[in-house]
Amino acid sequence: MAIVTLEQAQSEVEKLRKQLDEWADAYYTKDSPEVEDNVYDQAYQRLVELEKQFPQLVTPDSITQRVGGDLNTELTKVTHEIPMLSMGDVFSKAELREFDERMQKLAGQPVVYNVELKIDGLSLSLEYREGKLVRASTRGNGTVGEDVTANVKYIKDVPQTLPQPLTTEVRGECYMGKDAFLKLNRERDEQGLSNFANPRNAAAGSLRQLDPKVTKKRSLSTFIYTWVNPPEDITSQHQAIAAMAKLGFHTNETGRRLATMEEIFAFIDEYTEKRNSLPYGIDGIVLKVDDLALQNQLGATVKVPRWEIAYKFPPEEQETIVRDIVWTVGRTGAVTPTAVMDPVELAGTTVARAVLHNPDLLKQKDVRLGDTVKLHKAGDIIPEISEVVLAKRPASSVPYEIPTTCPSCGQKLVHLDGEVALRCINPSCPAQVEEGITHFASRPAMNIAGLGPKIVRQLIAKDLVHNVADLYYLTSDDLAQLDHFKDKAISNLLNAIERSKGNSVELLLTGLGIDHVGAKAARLISQKFKNLPKIMDQGVQEIAAIDTIGTTIAESLTAYFSQPEAQKLIQELVDAGVNMEYLGEPEPAEAPDNFFKDKTVVLTGKLEHYSRSEFTKKLQALGAKVTGSVSKKTDYVVYGADAGSKYAKAQSLGIPLLTEEEAIAEIE
Repeated sequence: MAIVTLEQAQSEVEKLRKQLDEWADAYYTKDSPEVEDNVYDQAYQRLVELEKQFPQLVTPDSITQRVGGDLNTELTKVTHEIPMLSMGDVFSKAELREFDERMQKLAGQPVVYNVELKIDGLSLSLEYREGKLVRASTRGNGTVGEDVTANVKYIKDVPQTLPQPLTTEVRGECYMGKDAFLKLNRERDEQGLSNFANPRNAAAGSLRQLDPKVTKKRSLSTFIYTWVNPPEDITSQHQAIAAMAKLGFHTNETGRRLATMEEIFAFIDEYTEKRNSLPYGIDGIVLKVDDLALQNQLGATVKVPRWEIAYKFPPEEQETIVRDIVWTVGRTGAVTPTAVMDPVELAGTTVARAVLHNPDLLKQKDVRLGDTVKLHKAGDIIPEISEVVLAKRPASSVPYEIPTTCPSCGQKLVHLDGEVALRCINPSCPAQVEEGITHFASRPAMNIAGLGPKIVRQLIAKDLVHNVADLYYLTSDDLAQLDHFKDKAISNLLNAIERSKGNSVELLLTGLGIDHVGAKAARLISQKFKNLPKIMDQGVQEIAAIDTIGTTIAESLTAYFSQPEAQKLIQELVDAGVNMEYLGEPEPAEAPDNFFKDKTVVLTGKLEHYSRSEFTKKLQALGAKVTGSVSKKTDYVVYGADAGSKYAKAQSLGIPLLTEEEAIAEIE
């Protein structure tokens, strides 16, 4: 390290702390990292070096003295009786050998390690009382975490009941597998939402939801690797993991008990090669002193246990040249840019394309044709351009122009408020037709059995359909042109198409694939306005006034039906005899006058008499609107035990507070 004066060090330390705090807030609190892990790690290590050289500069609020991130979500807070500490990092085998030498010296004896994969996820604590899961929480800042019990109940590999009536706590990692991560980002792309940067942030964003139903839709998993208070007969880390697996916890079976650094280095080399083929993301290898008694003897610093260390994989990055930027149109009309580059070998595969996701990201990175760029795999999965090498930019370079018309149909592209995606809203756009028809025929929509992607592809290739309305004009002779389609298959498909004409209109509205208008929104809108012609006549304000619908859905719906192509499509469906009326349950009757009618209510803390969902339903039946966050528009906050930030915010805003018992008294 270069020699610096105390004054120079103080200036650099202040800048590093400010920058690292901003990056940590983006990573831990917003689940949206602003820089790559190695960039953060380099800045962090520089701060550690300066504080080591100048101990007088160390302050309690320095990020080197803290664990995790700040807590400013609306989730209920949990105090960890035993802190959930962070883990020290090293970045070379030489540093790992130094750690081993330090352990041998502190222990005064040869040390054996349990060597485990470092899972790229979110730390999680699970607490059981008499064998029943009673609480799940995140690490948070190490001392105080967030209660995610309701969400964890939707993670399939977390046992809700143990085979023994144990009162105990285990800890591990909540993660999102690579396939689930790719699927989630594809869905977010189609919806015009920003992508998660890596599986760790996808897992965090999915676990820390205020609405457990969102968590339920996302495939989260766990690896449990720490037993906080194991039975007395459990004396080692590897033994604890084996015993937790027998209790039904999902543990990682790759861990090994190793005694020499040569064995450990061989393990690192093995999984450096294997990491890309694993179904989950890892970002390093963890060494843990295997003897639990020795762990207790070695103890911890204010931030990290002394008996464990993480070896972080170095980032794999390649330089290549951008030759083209192509734009593709998804089912919902989102138009996505992809950089086409000279092929390079990266993390075990040949890479020649990298999705840039949306125009804002393209502008932010300022990627231009002919640019030399640095390429890596985000979360070891998705090829991603990390930065442009400006020193190699051609002198003739000009900023890339974002297209204004659809690359498929030529219609003008729109940028809806609150969205990062450019969108083509022409329902007859050829690029959208294939996926659009497949969606239209799917079970949640018109439920046309037998009309899957392969059949749709053939129908389009043979010029038999150009939009969803054309399905209702198909004949036996038309279907006879399809490969391997005989009399029975023809009859079955025609009957399924005919049956779909009688569906209630909310299924048709779902099937149209209008952005943001899912099955629930379609039902509520159809329930309110009764038929499609009336829905098409409504303005943004009228649609947004429906409870839980809001402006985004209303704007998307009205924009869609304002298109002449959409109006023509609906007329073709009418002419084909497709039902346009709502046939489902009528709109709920208006609640009689009561204390909570038309009031906005927030629930917080642990309720004793009802579950959160039961109390929410009771309030909604009385005409109340139950929301997840406190604002100036909130009328009442109903609280139970251990009420956290929502209670405090209500106090600061002067919003009336009701105990659960007081609220029940008003209901009764």
